[in-house]
Amino acid sequence: MQAPTQAQVPSASTVGDGGATVDALRQLSLMRPFEGGIDTPLTHMQIHGYVMIDAANHNGGGGLGHTDFSLRRADIILERELKFGWLFYFDGQLNDGHVELKNVYVRKKTQYLGAITIGNQQEPFGLEQYGSFRNTTFLERATTNALAPSRSVGIASSDFHGPWVWSYGFFTAGPRDEGREQRGAALTGRLAHIFQTDGGIYHLATSYSTRRFGPGNDQRFDSPPEVALQSGPDFLDTHSIPGSNRVQRYGLEAAHVSGPFSWQAEYMETHLERSDGLPSLRFRGWYGYASWMLTGESRNYNESNATFGPVVPHASWNGHAGGALEVGARLSMTDLNDRDISGGKETNVTVGINWYLDKSVRLSANLVHAIDLNKPGNPDNGTHPTAIVGRFQYQF
Repeated sequence: MQAPTQAQVPSASTVGDGGATVDALRQLSLMRPFEGGIDTPLTHMQIHGYVMIDAANHNGGGGLGHTDFSLRRADIILERELKFGWLFYFDGQLNDGHVELKNVYVRKKTQYLGAITIGNQQEPFGLEQYGSFRNTTFLERATTNALAPSRSVGIASSDFHGPWVWSYGFFTAGPRDEGREQRGAALTGRLAHIFQTDGGIYHLATSYSTRRFGPGNDQRFDSPPEVALQSGPDFLDTHSIPGSNRVQRYGLEAAHVSGPFSWQAEYMETHLERSDGLPSLRFRGWYGYASWMLTGESRNYNESNATFGPVVPHASWNGHAGGALEVGARLSMTDLNDRDISGGKETNVTVGINWYLDKSVRLSANLVHAIDLNKPGNPDNGTHPTAIVGRFQYQF
């Protein structure tokens, strides 16, 4: 494939040719250490991983404040082929200073039941939530993730035939996953339909999850404000809801990819039934966004699990030309206020830019602005904070 022209890609001169930062990026881009992972012949193990370093500057209505730096995430992923066609997968993550176990499971492809996965895994619900965090267009998932189930221990099956892609499973409790813990027992499933047209790929999907809790397992819904480096408690937070008995989750997804242009949107709704005569609760949220690859690439859609994969530039950046440049804009809303629960309602607008130097290195920046914060009694109620966030991401 012919490499992009200078007019199509970021140029080193635009960011200060000869500067220390440019030289460091050039060296890293040209070396691409550990590209494709690490093989360990003695243990027959494949080692992969990634690291994300963030910098964020916030304001509370006045001028911009101080800048915070953080190691947002660092993962080590181990894969090994076992006997009888089973694959062992381990993902250990350093997340905001805490070590968490993410996906830890064994998996096997079968003839009639598709891929069977047993262990701690992401429940099949939602497009952003079910897809990899490494491949999201924006630095953080939309606040709708407050309504989606996280990782749990269970057994799941996934398969695809023609335009249909499905995943479903039975799940129990799970370890802490970014501050959230699943309790009780759940059935969760996702069904997607893919339309291949002359104008590109269209994706439609629906998700459903029902979970029952045991005594004392009160439910909680919360989400960070689409900025990981924020100080203080999350604005969206119902805290522990007494009497939680059963939660049902519903999700709708739509997405389209046509060459360098793409858009996607989701709607989620959660119904929480409570015991002791307490009224049921209804929470909801949605987001929609569009992105454009200025250098002509296209977002990679994985038909096997109906999610988006990594962006791969036509040509890697070599210090003078190459890489892929993407811009996007998102509008999101999540409402956790209902009846006697004031969990907060938040509406955000986000503008982002991504520079993929190659398939391993990504530089990103987001401007996140809250256009509506509604939570009576909260000091941030009615304010409109803004944050500028940058990230360096490297994966192998």
